[in-house]
Order: sequence, then structure tokens, then C-alpha cells
Amino acid sequence: MLSALESAAKAEEIGLAKNKIILSCKISNVQELIAIYQDLSSRCDYALHLGLTEAGMGSKGIVSSAAALSVLMQQGIGDTIRISLTPEPGASRTQEVIVGQEILQTMGFRSFTPMVISCPGCGRTTSDYFQKLAMDIQTYLRDQMPIWRTQYPGVETMEIAVMGCVVNGPGESKSANIGISLPGTGESPVAPVYEDGEKTVTLKGDRIAEEFQEIVQRYIESHYAA
Repeated sequence: MLSALESAAKAEEIGLAKNKIILSCKISNVQELIAIYQDLSSRCDYALHLGLTEAGMGSKGIVSSAAALSVLMQQGIGDTIRISLTPEPGASRTQEVIVGQEILQTMGFRSFTPMVISCPGCGRTTSDYFQKLAMDIQTYLRDQMPIWRTQYPGVETMEIAVMGCVVNGPGESKSANIGISLPGTGESPVAPVYEDGEKTVTLKGDRIAEEFQEIVQRYIESHYAA
């Protein structure tokens, strides 16, 4: 930390403008990262770049990065962020960008793509249908965002609920912009859809997933068109 401050001061001495300086400390321990950036922010007003370096692979890297950065950002510390994940063999590095976006969005700082709210499943949801639908909808939303970003301003703030039974399903669906409550174990094979808190249609049959995706597309066209 002292090295970063001394280097920044020297850069200013030789003519670099203060607003062109960003400080970053490479740390791979969560608690050390939090402590050092808290201290750094109290000692200077340079822009700070947050990132847990060498965070690791998979859930370990994601959880560690989210834990460290979220604490600091909640305290108003940090101007830019990075996520440092070890990719799986042959995998794309885009996961780092997605995780960074989702940290910012779930904390309410900035929106990038419509968020899917979905339940974890329980004894009432022996079918994996709702899991597949949640995954398909989330993939569909992310794939469409390059187009929607220019055609439907504000769509990135939208929330979509995909729930697996009637216990929590209707409540969560009503709270989202648009939601579906799929039938759980022993429930009637129908799926009510809610838009802005009101039930608009009940889906049934073999095309529930396709029909719900069409409803989502129509909702976006009618509510977010420029």
C-alpha cells in the first residue's frame, strides 16, 4: 500500500494529473484485501481499482471475489472492479465479466441484463422442469441483450421469476415484472403467469416453456420499446 501511495505521489510530481491515476493492490486473501483498501481509502482520494487476484476456480473464486468486493463497495470504496477467475480447461474467460456484472447488479449499483429469480427446489419439485426453464430463460435474456440494449432502453432492470410450485411461486411471481409458477409434485399440471402483479394467463400442455418465452418477448416489446 505504501508503495502504491509513494508511486502515485511521484507520478504527480513529474506531471501526471491526479484524475489519471488509479491505484490497485494485488491481494489474494479476502480479509487482507478488505483491510488494505479500507486503509488506502482513508489515506488518499485517488481512484481505486478493486479485485481479488488469483481468486481461484469455480464457486470458490466467485464466492471469494463477491465477499471481498461487496463489503468494500457497500462502504463506498472502489471506482472500478475486476474479477480474477481460473477458467476451466478450454473455457471462455467471459465468466469473469458476467460475475462482475452480477455482483454490481445484485447490489443495486448498475444493471446489465434482466435478472431471473428462481427457487432452489424442494420436496414439492421432484421434476427438473423449472430448473431447465430458468436456465433457458436466463440464457435467452443474456443472448438477446446486445439487440435489446438499443431497442428497449431500461429492459436491463426487468425481473423475471421462474418458480417451481404454488407455495412460494405466486408470491414471487407477483413481485417480479413477469413470472411463472410451474406445477409442483401433486399439483394440477398448469402454470399461471403473472404480469406486474396480475395473473394474465394459465399455460398448460407441452409448450409451456416456448409459450412463456413468447410472453416475455411480448412484454418487453410492449413495456420497453423506445
